[in-house]
Amino acid sequence: MSLLAPLTLLLFLPLGAIVVVLYLLKLRRKDKTVSSVQFWLDATADIQANAPFQRLKKNLLLFLQLAALLMLAFALARPYVRTRAAPESRVVAIIDASASMQSRDVRQSRLEAAKSRARGLAQSMGVGDRMLVISAGARARVVISFTKDKRALNAAISGIRPSDAECDMRQAMTLALSLIAENRGRDARVVVYSDGGFDDLSSLSGGDVKLSYQRIGRRSENVGITAIDSRRTHSGNQQVFVGVRNFGLQNRRTNLEVYLNDKLIDVRELNLLSRGSAQEVIEGIGEASGRIIAKIALDDDLAVDDTATAYLARHARIEALLVTKGNVFLENALLLDKRIDLVRGESVPEGLAAGEYALVVFDRVSPPGPLPPGGYLLIGTSTQQAPAAVGQAVTSPSIVDWNRKSPVTAFVDPVGMRIAKAQYLRPKPWAESLLDGPGGPLAVAGVDGATRFVQLGFDILDSDFPLRVSFPVFMANCVDWLVPSFEVSSGRSVKVGRSVELSPPSGVGTLTVKMPDGSSRTVKVNGSPVVFDSTDQAGLYKVRGRGYETEFACNVVSSNESDTTPRDTVVLGRRKFSARSGGVSANTELYGVLAALALAVLAFEWYAYHRRI
Repeated sequence: MSLLAPLTLLLFLPLGAIVVVLYLLKLRRKDKTVSSVQFWLDATADIQANAPFQRLKKNLLLFLQLAALLMLAFALARPYVRTRAAPESRVVAIIDASASMQSRDVRQSRLEAAKSRARGLAQSMGVGDRMLVISAGARARVVISFTKDKRALNAAISGIRPSDAECDMRQAMTLALSLIAENRGRDARVVVYSDGGFDDLSSLSGGDVKLSYQRIGRRSENVGITAIDSRRTHSGNQQVFVGVRNFGLQNRRTNLEVYLNDKLIDVRELNLLSRGSAQEVIEGIGEASGRIIAKIALDDDLAVDDTATAYLARHARIEALLVTKGNVFLENALLLDKRIDLVRGESVPEGLAAGEYALVVFDRVSPPGPLPPGGYLLIGTSTQQAPAAVGQAVTSPSIVDWNRKSPVTAFVDPVGMRIAKAQYLRPKPWAESLLDGPGGPLAVAGVDGATRFVQLGFDILDSDFPLRVSFPVFMANCVDWLVPSFEVSSGRSVKVGRSVELSPPSGVGTLTVKMPDGSSRTVKVNGSPVVFDSTDQAGLYKVRGRGYETEFACNVVSSNESDTTPRDTVVLGRRKFSARSGGVSANTELYGVLAALALAVLAFEWYAYHRRI
């Protein structure tokens, strides 16, 4: 038991002293003449007891009055105990259903433990309480709206299935806060059931919302594949890179098995120190093409990150056009890619309109219109077909943020980039920002039908971008994204939860996608490309249509999910919330009980006093 106002107890000292002093003072009595004092022994005893400043004698009434006073002082000090809280009238439960919640360091899994606690919270609801449940995976999803039906809540919570993707807790929290605001939930509470493995929410304003973070999980003894990629060297040979990391506190030994189209081609023994990592490069693949699968044979807490898939690049040529007034950095970056047959010029050739080039780079030269389907990199220029309109001019803008999820900016670190002058961009609805300045985007990307764009709002010669290590990486990313048909041989690999674009030929009305768990999805083709976003499972997806067949793979490859260490706190806005491993708790104050006891003692004191009279 604790006290909310412990200093209030000091009031007992002066008030108790006053009561004692009143018992020590002499009482004023009237003189009466009697024939004998034998019948007044009790009265004389009372007179002796109340003689001023005599030795205080035992007195039941004094003890009862002091006891009542002490209870009142305790009541004013507001004592409380921590108990399992009954929900407020509005409760939003967010259940983390990401990959890390499949860890088996608790009974069954972390997700099952989270669902069990959420069901317990639903059962503790009062008559007027309502509860809403959100599942947080790659996308936030309302499982059940505000309801007091405990049976429906139990069924909805039990029906939540795990996702192999990262947790987008920002989207889930934003959704929860908006739903609370819509329902005017002044007494609402958000309860998060998670291991804390999600991005920081400090930039998200939570206002004065009540939040309870229920930590799920006990440890992190997991080894996962955190990176996989394939590339073709300048000599034409294939290489596969695999990154493995031990997130546990114990040293681990395991084998890395590498398969080409389901055939074992290499085995590497890995000795991983605590919190250590290993990087392996598999060579000697030659001119082979197809699917590369990497596996680690280890019994750890999380199994879904023990396998990853990449596809070997197709040996194909890319007809590229560079229209510039002179830029040696751009030219060299494009020539580094051995797939590219580069044509340079200061003006637009006639072959552009005929669609002869798969990739066109306009560097400070205005494109003609309209542009045929293809991939376009616009540097310091724009067109009506561009993904963004040119806005306000600015000098010396800084990069405040960048799109870490876009393949165009993958492995690109623009922190500290210096730009002399630029123009902010106003993206169209189908475009997304790549680089953000203080006043808006400085680079965007987007797909409009069969045309892809990457647009920079600044001239790279007005920046130190070409001198940074990130520049050739950025250019290689642009080539791979702007000309996707040259990325892979028979498929592509993406991160779990990311959308995949499928390009079936004309005449195909429906596609059938066989999921990694064996189930199938039917997708209607209303145009090209077809965006398929049901990618919450890690593994191989096979796509079939009339005269069309392809495949792609989804990998976890996420340190956020593979590092299954339960976090002790979460940050929402400027407030930090500590984790709790038990039920939702609250302060249950006891002042009412103490006040009632004090009244009972005073009532007994009144009864005892009148019994003596």
